[in-house]
Amino acid sequence: MSIDPDTPVLLGAGQFTEHLDGDFVGLTPEELAAKACEAALSDTGAGEAVAAQIDRLACVRLFAHSVPEPVVPVIAPFGRSTSPPLSILRSLSLPNATAIYSRACGDEPQRLVFEMGGAILRGEIRGAVICGAEALATSRHLQRQGLSADWSDDPVGETDDRGAGIDLLFDTELNRHGAFAPVDIYPLQEQVRRSELGLSKTEYRQQLAKLMAHFANVASHNPFAMFREPMTADEIGEESPKNRLMGDPHLKSMVAKDGVNQAAALVITRYETAVSMGVADRAIYLQGHATGSEPQVLTRPSLGQAASMTEAYHTALASAGVTADQIAAADLYSCFPIAVWAAMDALGIDLGDPRPLTLTGGLPFFGGPGNNYSTHGIAEMVRWLRQQSEPTTGIVGANGGYLSKHAVGVYANIPVDFPVPAAEATAAEAVVVVADPESEGVIESYTFQRQADKSRAIVVGRQVSDGRRWVGVADPDDADLLAWFEAEDPLGVRVEVVAGERNVVRRLAE
Repeated sequence: MSIDPDTPVLLGAGQFTEHLDGDFVGLTPEELAAKACEAALSDTGAGEAVAAQIDRLACVRLFAHSVPEPVVPVIAPFGRSTSPPLSILRSLSLPNATAIYSRACGDEPQRLVFEMGGAILRGEIRGAVICGAEALATSRHLQRQGLSADWSDDPVGETDDRGAGIDLLFDTELNRHGAFAPVDIYPLQEQVRRSELGLSKTEYRQQLAKLMAHFANVASHNPFAMFREPMTADEIGEESPKNRLMGDPHLKSMVAKDGVNQAAALVITRYETAVSMGVADRAIYLQGHATGSEPQVLTRPSLGQAASMTEAYHTALASAGVTADQIAAADLYSCFPIAVWAAMDALGIDLGDPRPLTLTGGLPFFGGPGNNYSTHGIAEMVRWLRQQSEPTTGIVGANGGYLSKHAVGVYANIPVDFPVPAAEATAAEAVVVVADPESEGVIESYTFQRQADKSRAIVVGRQVSDGRRWVGVADPDDADLLAWFEAEDPLGVRVEVVAGERNVVRRLAE
């Protein structure tokens, strides 16, 4: 087929991982990112010539700039750059590049691929580098060793800083009852999926372990993975001191691990540039793209589903002109299993499908480098598609928040037209949430967590009278009640709710 010479192509993909081993140096996030950028430029096959064509460097937002200010000292105890993209540019030979610092959340890498590609297609720029990194493993290692470092930097220049945009991560009722973190909220979504499938706690944990075993196997063979120790489904599904309960139903091996030193980068330029430099055979093409966003978690019809994620997958496939059956491999966002299940449901994939669900090994095993994970997923897709001898299509799904924001990319190893923009899929609020619920409710979801001082259970329920949703906590002074949440299956059980500073859930008197 004839192809527009301005068609954007992914020409380079690079990754860098610093393990805590004999080669450990202790690089900053920006230094890690610069190494990934160098690898990506080299991967084009015409590094110096391509570098001269790069007009923008877009850095995916680091954790250190993605959290509320009171949390920054915990995430960045050694300081941080005022502009990570400028700090990265200072280490690279990209004389024409301007700096972009993205919003937070894991959908940003795929959104940036489409944005930078569109700018190339419109003739606004000749080429772009997308990159990101995290060095939380080094930060924690230095603190454990009682060592200090200075990671602060104040580079000179202008940055298109788009702000964190993390409002969607906060929910008044969930936060009021102690549910702030992904490890608190994703289990609430996972339990609803279990309820909808009608599975027991044991049956569902076995299903989670079987799913995650696919990811562990891939990570064990990936040199860029942070956690390469193989784990079987039995090991993943068995609670132990090394595989502790995070929040029922999740064990540690089933959830994203952010203690990583990882960076990834992508180089995007014009098709004609690749041809003129004699490296068009290395080009990978974005064939389809779509995005979506959900309302706040508690207002969704089902906590365990994501309507706009499904629509985003379907729209991306339609824009690529392919069906889910024609996809040869996927890298599905895997911060928590529910994100994988939702994507699999959208694609009509089950656990028996032989096609790869991940090319990296996923966030629980490859590693979860903050908002930048899917840059690794896309980099692996570039590498994988190049290895295929026949025309092949793959898909990358990126997720942000709590199944809150979605970006899906369909990639091909043969020339195809760049996708046209599609309207963002959005889902409407459907459930009313009450702060002071009536006294009788039914448990819709929950998670039980063991903590150092006292165990706790966070509960989401519905009013019996009208179905409105509420949040509460199991009575912290009732040891028998907490033991019930831990050992039994509370889903669908009627309970007493006492409204207050925190709504308290108790068993109904028999």
